[in-house]
Amino acid sequence: MKYSPHQYAKALRALADESPSGGRREAVREFLAALSKNGELSLLPDILREFEQDTLAKAKLHEVSARAPERLSESAVARKLPFRARVNSVRDVRLAGGAVLEVDGLRIDNSVNMRLSRIREALTG
Repeated sequence: MKYSPHQYAKALRALADESPSGGRREAVREFLAALSKNGELSLLPDILREFEQDTLAKAKLHEVSARAPERLSESAVARKLPFRARVNSVRDVRLAGGAVLEVDGLRIDNSVNMRLSRIREALTG
């Protein structure tokens, strides 16, 4: 029977929660050995992604990506948000100005490039 990355991530979460902090390393080794035995090591990136999402959900943290022409202070962006967030700030010189935020998969594009595109579409459309 094949298991999904989500099911493996739940099993890894249970191992991490049940193991004493000193025994977690051994529990992870056993988990990886079981993945290898089942021939499903290729699922590891998806499993880790699911595990990370579960960890963020338990901590009530949101994943935020901020792109702007100048690198934004991650702590300043986090302070402006009405929720707890782990912010990843990226400098994107292709943006003429403004910023693009992604919060848990939702994109908010307030860049100058997007504004110009909307104006161009309104004038020609």
